Amino acid sequence: MRKEDSLQQLLNTLSSEDQRHIEQLGAELALQRRQLLLFRHPLTTLWYFGACATSSAWRGMQWSLHHPVMLWCIIPLIAAYAAVKPSGVAEPLVSEAEAWVQYVVWWVGLGVLSSVGLGAGMHSGLLFLFPHMLKVCLAAEKCGNLDFDVRNDMWNSSEGLYCNTTLQKAITFWDILRKVSSSAMLWGAGTALGEVPPYAFSYHAAKAGKQNEDLEKMFGMRSTQGQHGFVGGLVMRMQNWMLQFIKRHGFVGILVLAAWPNAAFDLCGICCGHFLMPFWDFFGATFIGKTIVKANGQAAFFVALFRKDTRDMIMQWVQWALPTSIPFLTLHQTPAQFLQSFVDNRIQSFQTGVDRRAAARQADPRYASFMHVALMLQLKAHSGTCTSQGLLGKDAAQFDKLGSSKDVAAFPDTQLVGSGHAAFHWPLCEGLHRAVCTISSQLRT
Repeated sequence: MRKEDSLQQLLNTLSSEDQRHIEQLGAELALQRRQLLLFRHPLTTLWYFGACATSSAWRGMQWSLHHPVMLWCIIPLIAAYAAVKPSGVAEPLVSEAEAWVQYVVWWVGLGVLSSVGLGAGMHSGLLFLFPHMLKVCLAAEKCGNLDFDVRNDMWNSSEGLYCNTTLQKAITFWDILRKVSSSAMLWGAGTALGEVPPYAFSYHAAKAGKQNEDLEKMFGMRSTQGQHGFVGGLVMRMQNWMLQFIKRHGFVGILVLAAWPNAAFDLCGICCGHFLMPFWDFFGATFIGKTIVKANGQAAFFVALFRKDTRDMIMQWVQWALPTSIPFLTLHQTPAQFLQSFVDNRIQSFQTGVDRRAAARQADPRYASFMHVALMLQLKAHSGTCTSQGLLGKDAAQFDKLGSSKDVAAFPDTQLVGSGHAAFHWPLCEGLHRAVCTISSQLRT
């Protein structure tokens, strides 16, 4: 018999007064967990988060050490590297392997940071991937070839890409797209991995048979437009449409929703977990949509925008499509000319900044590395703050259950956790809004 069933039977044997007391206690604990915010209760919040992180790290390490991939692939490779590296044998091969590992970890890690955290992710595409594509386009125009290593633009490097040869070649749009596609697809794979936590939280809660009132409200199952106003009702209808779309189309529906820059894709993972969609169905569709379709689509768009020949063609089409004047306004240039000058100035400003940072790095390499590390720490701190406040709700609920069981005999797990799901899924509703607002305001400043 399941633990939840036995506890529910035990609950039914209690008097109505005891049941009301238990429900009241669960509601009070849920309210306390709602107030677990880093800047309101820093010590308590960090303590719960530390306990949750330690427990999760321990379970993850145990699972990893017993996984066949770890036993038969990763551990032998690490042992071989530890044996070969100090001896200096095959040093060029080892250096090449190190460069590829750093390259993969860099872009996959940035992808994870972009999507992990239930809406509190770092905008790593805007901050790193798209500037990387611009660097590749500028280097191709400057060098006249693609004989440069894109792996130089990672970690603490803030410079441009250097030409290795002076041989001039005809460079097409597709050549540059192939050059940046590996970085884009690795970043896309990281964003797919970052979508797993929302799915996992919702999946395990649903598998445990725990009802989540906040989740049902978020889906709009018991909400109307009058309860939430026009904007809230519109959001609820959009969420309902997405829920029905996923239920109707399954794998293909997830792939379609993942194949474009969907800021609300966290809700897709929550929906899939709530309805116990198999992991590989969810992750496979998400991986294909984000890694193959979306990442390459974004790469094609930005290469077309950053490459001078295709940018000129786009601007010619824009000039044909837009009007040459706007009624009641006196313009010194047409809207298309204004747009083209704006884009050209932004690209030139970026190139100037890259050259300036390269000069600063040559003058004092420590300065550029320090500024890069400082930026990364600040962005990760903001992302970690929002993420930790959401993750600790689960751990706090477990501690509340243990503490309450000392005061109330046979305290029902289903009632307490059911009442406390507002804290368990806090980042799915209110926390999502707060996190997005916090990150957006910090990036604007």
